Amino acid sequence: MRLVTSILLAAATLSASACVSILPEPMIPSALVSLPSDRAKAPAAPLLADVAVYPPESSRAFAGADIAVRSDQELIYLPDVRWSDAAPQLLQSAVVNALSQAQGPGRAVLGQLGAEVDYDVRWRILDLSVSRETGPVNVEVQVSLINSDTRRSVAQKSFKATASPSDRAPRARAAALALATQQVADEIAAFVTETVTPVDPLNR
Repeated sequence: MRLVTSILLAAATLSASACVSILPEPMIPSALVSLPSDRAKAPAAPLLADVAVYPPESSRAFAGADIAVRSDQELIYLPDVRWSDAAPQLLQSAVVNALSQAQGPGRAVLGQLGAEVDYDVRWRILDLSVSRETGPVNVEVQVSLINSDTRRSVAQKSFKATASPSDRAPRARAAALALATQQVADEIAAFVTETVTPVDPLNR
């Protein structure tokens, strides 16, 4: 009986080892790209109302931490470099960071906090990719500013930015994409401050 038990345990151990050995090795990037708050540009106009910025919607290609590479109709991912967080969360934080530097009585918060605000920023990522070799990087988003009380759209606008990497290296292409993304985030913040108007708290 002991011999049979030992054989079964050995077989189970070998089976478990075999399962572990066939799993793919995790990809550990050599660099992570972020959108640091100190790069956010303060809007020229003051923020006169409270605003909630929601994470942008996106296709699966732009929803994670991998950086898309566009070549004609094909999308692959940049090797060895990734975003430091899921791209929609990084863009959301970048817009909040820029709005938080604005003058005026208004405040900007993350939409997930559920705070009572005057306006919602709802948006979608249309493009967030680099090209092959030293081709341009492209960022395109579509933004809607919603009155939080009436749920009606106040304004809509599309934003685009492009940049050329310094060389074909993945890090250079990712860095160029980060700069273009920050530019778009700053432009969205400026659009919000230029559009919103003060709301009487008694009329919310």
